[in-house]
Amino acid sequence: MKDPNITAVAHAGGLVVNITWASGKTDCVDLSALVGDLAGLEPLDNAPTFAAVQVGEDGWSLIWPSGIEVGTDTLWRLAREQAGDATPVVEFANWRARNALSLTDAAAALGITRRMVSYYEAGRYLIPRMVGLACKGWEVEHHRAA
Repeated sequence: MKDPNITAVAHAGGLVVNITWASGKTDCVDLSALVGDLAGLEPLDNAPTFAAVQVGEDGWSLIWPSGIEVGTDTLWRLAREQAGDATPVVEFANWRARNALSLTDAAAALGITRRMVSYYEAGRYLIPRMVGLACKGWEVEHHRAA
């Protein structure tokens, strides 16, 4: 898919927004974890402030009157993760940590490049659902062998 941009946004209660993408698809995206994890987003943990969300310039972000902005790359990743179309970054990072795998070892285990493991863990690319399933399968096989 080409880079997504937003045509409309509506506050859906709490820290949740309904985003309509240029493709016409609408996603309900919960931003509570993002707001909780990033100190710079703390002002959004206020109902009236969060509810004032608007579409940013040319649809490439969501913005709030306080000047806070969240880009479409992050919003698209969260939407795909929450819809079950992609593996959450934290799940992937936890798999690697739980199994004490270096970037190189994780890459070899999954049949991907070391660079891709790094990109996935940094949230730079969506982690395909099949990669998440491969992590689970690898873990089952290795615990069975142990």
